[in-house]
Amino acid sequence: MSFFPNRTTFLQIGPISIQWYAILIITGAFIAYYFAKRNLKSYRNIDVDDFFDDSFLCLLWGGIIGARLWFCLFYNFDYYFSHPIDIIKIWDGGLAFHGGAVGGVLATFFLCKKRNVSFIKYLDAIAPTVLIGQAVGRWGNFINQECHGSAVTADYFKGPLALIRDGMLINGVYYKPLFFYESMLCLLGFILINFLVRKFQSRRGEALGAYLIWYGIIRFFIEGDRTDSLLIGSLKTAQVTSIIFVVVGLFFYFAIQEKIFKKKLPTIVFDLDGTLQDSTGPIIESFKAVFEKYGKLEDFTAQRQMEVLGPPLKDMMLKYFPNENPDELIEFYRQINNDELRRTLKPIEHAVEVVSELRKQGYRLAILTTRARPSTIECLKICGFKDDDFEGIITLDDVKNTKPDPEGIFKVIKEHKMNSADVIVVGDSIADVKAGKAYGAYTVAYTVLEGKKEGIEKEKPNRFITDLNEILGIVNEKHYFTYNLK
Repeated sequence: MSFFPNRTTFLQIGPISIQWYAILIITGAFIAYYFAKRNLKSYRNIDVDDFFDDSFLCLLWGGIIGARLWFCLFYNFDYYFSHPIDIIKIWDGGLAFHGGAVGGVLATFFLCKKRNVSFIKYLDAIAPTVLIGQAVGRWGNFINQECHGSAVTADYFKGPLALIRDGMLINGVYYKPLFFYESMLCLLGFILINFLVRKFQSRRGEALGAYLIWYGIIRFFIEGDRTDSLLIGSLKTAQVTSIIFVVVGLFFYFAIQEKIFKKKLPTIVFDLDGTLQDSTGPIIESFKAVFEKYGKLEDFTAQRQMEVLGPPLKDMMLKYFPNENPDELIEFYRQINNDELRRTLKPIEHAVEVVSELRKQGYRLAILTTRARPSTIECLKICGFKDDDFEGIITLDDVKNTKPDPEGIFKVIKEHKMNSADVIVVGDSIADVKAGKAYGAYTVAYTVLEGKKEGIEKEKPNRFITDLNEILGIVNEKHYFTYNLK
């Protein structure tokens, strides 16, 4: 009885042959692709659609090249050195997983660096999924009659092993199906790490470390009984590399890298109105003028006065005046608002001092506002902020989708190559908190207005403050500044 056909070729089309080994490797890769993409989406602050497909191709091709070069280097270096053209003949067989891991990781590192994506956070998402790819890919070794152990009798193959007995008969001798044990252990490791370790993960590197430790231990013992291993002198290459995997895995799992390497400071993205500048009075007075001209002043209730603090003007005009031209209302609003701002605008208490201190400490600051750019620049000058206080300013004019969409956060961080993994969003509205959470940022809600507090608290920001000075304490806390703390 055989679980697979006793042939290595999956499909033959004229001179072109497609091997079972290749089919299983690719199948495993695409299963890993599915789970890795899902994991990355849970992190939120990696723009998956823009980045992941490129990273998958980079990982795949880097892995294939690394696996081939590793095989050629340690299996028969003298031959491949004398026949370099044969190095590209992957269809003749010869790929080493450890080389694939090294090649894939190196290629991914350079892509993450180029795209300003956290390398460790990315590997935390994809490393556990490699195990499911390996679990499937190992069956290619069964087809090729590779990755087997010492000789056994036919009686060894009982229960589920009976399905693969015929395939383990090599030149008249039965061998231990080490590929099967490795495949099942990889599958178990995938389930444990992807669905348990990642779920309760509290530090970056834990999922990556768990993968390296798990696979390193598996491979070390599998290689101990393997009869077709690659060697470095008298040592089995895979066992040496497996020990390195375990050591590096411990390094990441216990966050030793945090004690050695300096942690990057988080990016801080501020809202403007109600967060850095006290524009409550000018906004309410401007809306009063709009209601008085285009509706009824008594309709501008206390509740609505709180509602207009934060959302884009157009959204409010369409909500309250559905039968009017919103552009006309906005133009009238801005005429009134500009006069009010020049007359009464002032910074929020401690805002200028807090921003100045954060800049001194090396933090990179940005603004995301639903104001138009000219008005934003003028407001910052009126409030006394310096030209270099904020490296990036994203306004209503710079995005297609305003808050609560996180487009503006992605945009400012990408354009200025800020720390994309650790981001603090500070704002005074529901839209600010929603935008921060949609990005995956650590959200700090600020307001002293009781009418706004209850609504914002329902969105469950990470922190709620009533004094901007509290930010100076928050930034020095010892944790990752992301919504899910991973």
